[in-house]
Amino acid sequence: MSYSQSLEVLARLHVDPRFRRAWSQDASAALTAYALTPREREALGRVDATMVDRAGRMMDYHRGARVTEQLPWVDVSKRPELGPRLHRFMAEVLPELLNREEAITFCRDLEARPDGLPAYGAELARCERLRLGLAWGLEPMTGGARVESFTYPVLEILAALAARPGWPEVTPRPTRVEYLKVPGLPAVWVRG
Repeated sequence: MSYSQSLEVLARLHVDPRFRRAWSQDASAALTAYALTPREREALGRVDATMVDRAGRMMDYHRGARVTEQLPWVDVSKRPELGPRLHRFMAEVLPELLNREEAITFCRDLEARPDGLPAYGAELARCERLRLGLAWGLEPMTGGARVESFTYPVLEILAALAARPGWPEVTPRPTRVEYLKVPGLPAVWVRG
């Protein structure tokens, strides 16, 4: 009885680029970790590779859209250098259940590995991670407000990113950002 294992394989083919790649190179080897009957193993090995690839590309597109829904500045048409970062993230990190968690996880990735970003990239990601986390109660906040310090004027940078493509040139300037919880809503008001 390995019906649940078969469903897990199909789900992983849809959402996990690493597993999808391993399966396309050697389906038999990719399936060894699963307790499948010989018949199930054979059937899963015969799944149409074109359909698996198409479903995977659709999932990758959907994941990217989930991130940009929460973080509009992560728009690869306006900032093409974010494309490889987003693709690497999707290849290395399994999808989150909710859009906000997908965006928060992406921000954490940018904070941890700011390579290829402008000098303010990690701080921008931290500012956005806090905005989302505080809005949904995923970050601690006392008394309905939280104040954070940044080396760059992150709110000005976010406004510039919304206005035009590319990355604005910004000189460091110590900035204080206040996050105020909007009562009764999953939102915060951010002000500098």
